[in-house]
Amino acid sequence: MMRGHIMKRLTGSMAAGLLAITLLPVPSLADQEQRYNQVRLQSGQNESVSNNTMHVRLQTFAESRDPADLAEAINRDMDWALQAARQVEGVDVSTGGYQTYPVHKDNVIKSWRGQQDLILEGRDHKAIGQLVAVLQEKLQVKSMQFTVSDERRRAAENRLIARALEAFRERAGIVGANLEAKGYRIVELNINTSSQRPPAPYQARMAAMEATAPVVTEAGDSDIRVTISGTVELQLP
Repeated sequence: MMRGHIMKRLTGSMAAGLLAITLLPVPSLADQEQRYNQVRLQSGQNESVSNNTMHVRLQTFAESRDPADLAEAINRDMDWALQAARQVEGVDVSTGGYQTYPVHKDNVIKSWRGQQDLILEGRDHKAIGQLVAVLQEKLQVKSMQFTVSDERRRAAENRLIARALEAFRERAGIVGANLEAKGYRIVELNINTSSQRPPAPYQARMAAMEATAPVVTEAGDSDIRVTISGTVELQLP
């Protein structure tokens, strides 16, 4: 009886396995059909666009034996900086990460250090430069960079897409003409955009600067590129 019971279980398992196999999806005829006369092509266009948005990150720093005094000093400097920055029109102001950490000596906490970032963004480079000069009375410049605004980038990308598509069609026509094709159809098309600007980090000077001396800046350009890759199927005789 036990042997018969085992055989029934084995038979049921085999049937379940066969059923699972039969339920697997079967490739359609279209998927199995081999495709011929397909060619992969690529075209690219790039344009140099002037950067029009300025990003500056400043930092306030303090050290004290008392954590409460440390927090008060950082808050005082940051409040002063925020009030000065908010008076300048066209500048987006925000605060960054706040961090405190102990300073050890002989495995004993000697003091506490803290820092907080102030972030400035805008398109009036002159106004931001003058503001940075004022803020450096109590804050230090951590980084400065320039980028292309979103609307200027989109406008450039749209121009480049049109030119890259024209170049793609031209290449497809050249390949088809040389192979004596009657025509072609696009099977697949991918459009990718990117931008690149050589890094030019701003190194803040440790020496004190006069509050009336604006920061000298050069926005530079960004290289915006559009690449189109795809597959065409030639209609050969």
